[in-house]
Amino acid sequence: MVYKKIKGIRHYVYDDIDEFKNEHDGEVVEDWREGQEGDWVLSDDDTVVQILKRGDISHHNDRKNYKYSSGWCRTIVGTFLITKKTFMDTDFSQHKNRYTFSKTIGNVKNIRKRKTSTHKEKLFTANVVSGMGAVKSYMDAFGEENYDNAKKKGVVLLKQERIMSEIEKGVLDVAKGLGIDHEYVLERLKRLADFSEDDNIILQSAKELGKIIGTSGVTVKQRDTGIIGMFEGFSPKLLENAKRKEIPSGDNESNIEE
Repeated sequence: MVYKKIKGIRHYVYDDIDEFKNEHDGEVVEDWREGQEGDWVLSDDDTVVQILKRGDISHHNDRKNYKYSSGWCRTIVGTFLITKKTFMDTDFSQHKNRYTFSKTIGNVKNIRKRKTSTHKEKLFTANVVSGMGAVKSYMDAFGEENYDNAKKKGVVLLKQERIMSEIEKGVLDVAKGLGIDHEYVLERLKRLADFSEDDNIILQSAKELGKIIGTSGVTVKQRDTGIIGMFEGFSPKLLENAKRKEIPSGDNESNIEE
């Protein structure tokens, strides 16, 4: 008998049915594919483990690897597609991440080598852009239930260029949708520097303007994602009294697709 903890609760894997019956009065579902949440099932390597979660995978219907699956189930060891060919094992060493189907997808090396974002990574970036926070974004996107694990893995993702590129693009899209561009930010900073009654805000605003125009020795790339850096250090309250200069009706503006 072995066990692992989730949120402080022990979840056991029994060596065989006899060992299970010494501890429980319930029955064991011998075909794990028929087991429901909470059922104890017999794995393909003849151990007894409990199904913690079960669900469908309708969002994967466009991928041939999932077409013939009637769903998925999760045990304390790993997550398995419910198909006739799937082999449910209880070897913890083979499952680096119990929340994915693959035995290797949770490997940090693979995460760093990947050039394009997966479906779950895109959901993670969308969550981050919406303001959910890195940890909760990871827990929601990947089904991670352990806060500390989500924190560690979220940090790893945020270090990947493909992830940050999508986050920056998402922030830019939101900013443009709100009418926020370089002119907007510069105008607000200038108003704060000129009219604020707080000397600290005046000084900070002047420093930020210096960085943006290059007079403070910092080179700023003239690209749209610079908007993100311009906001660093400022809260909405510091900027809420600044009024944006109206754009003449004759100017051409880009259409932003939702």
